[in-house]
Amino acid sequence: MIKLLIGSFSGIFIFVSMAIIYYWRDIQYDPSSIDLIGYFILLPAVLSLIMLSPYLTYQAYQHQKKRKETQQQMQLQQQKLNHLEQEKNNIKAETIQWLTLKIFSSFAVSALGENESIFEQMKNFRSPELDGNLTNAYGLPVLSYRITALDDDLQQSQYDDDIDLDNARILRIKALIQQQLEQQTEVLWQVAEHLKRSALFYDAEFAYQYRIHPAWDTLNDEKIDQYEDFEPLVEPVSRLNYLNIHVLLADNLLDIWDESASREMLFQFMQSLGIISQKIQIKYHFIAQQSSYQNWLNLLGQIATQPDEISLVMNVDSEIDQAWLDEQMWGTEHYLAAEFASSWCVSAQDTQINHIDVIRMLKVALNADDLSSFFHQMITNPVTQTEQSDPFILILDDATDLKSIKKTTQTFARTSVDTHHFLYPKQSFGHTQSLAKIFSFMLGMHLPEEFTAMIYSTDQASTHAFFQTDIE
Repeated sequence: MIKLLIGSFSGIFIFVSMAIIYYWRDIQYDPSSIDLIGYFILLPAVLSLIMLSPYLTYQAYQHQKKRKETQQQMQLQQQKLNHLEQEKNNIKAETIQWLTLKIFSSFAVSALGENESIFEQMKNFRSPELDGNLTNAYGLPVLSYRITALDDDLQQSQYDDDIDLDNARILRIKALIQQQLEQQTEVLWQVAEHLKRSALFYDAEFAYQYRIHPAWDTLNDEKIDQYEDFEPLVEPVSRLNYLNIHVLLADNLLDIWDESASREMLFQFMQSLGIISQKIQIKYHFIAQQSSYQNWLNLLGQIATQPDEISLVMNVDSEIDQAWLDEQMWGTEHYLAAEFASSWCVSAQDTQINHIDVIRMLKVALNADDLSSFFHQMITNPVTQTEQSDPFILILDDATDLKSIKKTTQTFARTSVDTHHFLYPKQSFGHTQSLAKIFSFMLGMHLPEEFTAMIYSTDQASTHAFFQTDIE
């Protein structure tokens, strides 16, 4: 275009200049400097613009048309990008998997106390105590998180000269399991009643087993002798097929744990409540520290898909054992041993148990990268809860791990949560960490009822768990 302008101006300039020069020569005109500028510069320029105006107008029109088309294309591209982004977000929302479980009862015990009192001690930074029954290589007492109340129950066995001290850890774990069973007795008795009524209503074979069971208390002696001809009044109930007992133990117990003896003890306890052995399924889980949280989530996912069953989950560990401590101190001089136990009676969302109330609902979001997209939906009163100063989020990671802290901060950055709402239980279990994350998770049941408690760990950064008190 520039070439066209220069060429047009040059041609007109030559033509006009020749005409004016010949004209001025004929009339012998003496031009001034203004005449020279006007006739030799301005006049060719004006004539060039007049001659090129149709072309320039056409070019301006084409340029404007092309700019509009470009804008429209950019708008279409932006709309496509927005649509793809929206589809991507929808796909993410659809891939979030929710686990919903009912929790009927919960009990937890550690050296810090029981249930809610454990949190009070954690917030007060309760330190381990000097343990006179555990010593280091120099014969000096060491620190530990010992449940001292457990010593009274074990006094006759643990300190008996005929008892091998190598069994001290096993004895303490068995005592903790027995304690958890006793704490769950009331709920288990209701479960036993429901299992019995469900068998009578749905399954003739198991109904016969219940009628001849020693704990069958609805028949008198005369009817027991004539049970074949006796037809009890059967009331309709929701179906309940099994009581699943999950015992979670540290993987370092795999080679020394007497599974058959423990299984027999559990059967005897349950049968004393009136549950026949055919209705009991016992499974032991030996869990390593590195995979404990993933194994726990897998177990919750399994329970959530069993609507006709109820589960008793017991998570127990103890390292209060001199022989075990001696082994660990070879690698860690200041090894800090601890012990703890927790249990739940838990089921899938659709499970119904007569005469048992649900105390909390557990909702676990899996594959959820953006916590802010549903955080306020899960919290009953988000403004009230985040404005108060008490912690309601249990962080299962190490409070001294800067990388984990940074990742946790990024996860909660777009929520209204502050750092004082976090509580880190990990340090309250010393070096006994195989099942510590699972214990901390289960302990979340005992956060104040007016709050929606939350559990988070960077081990599973896309997983978020909520304990809700509003039972729908």
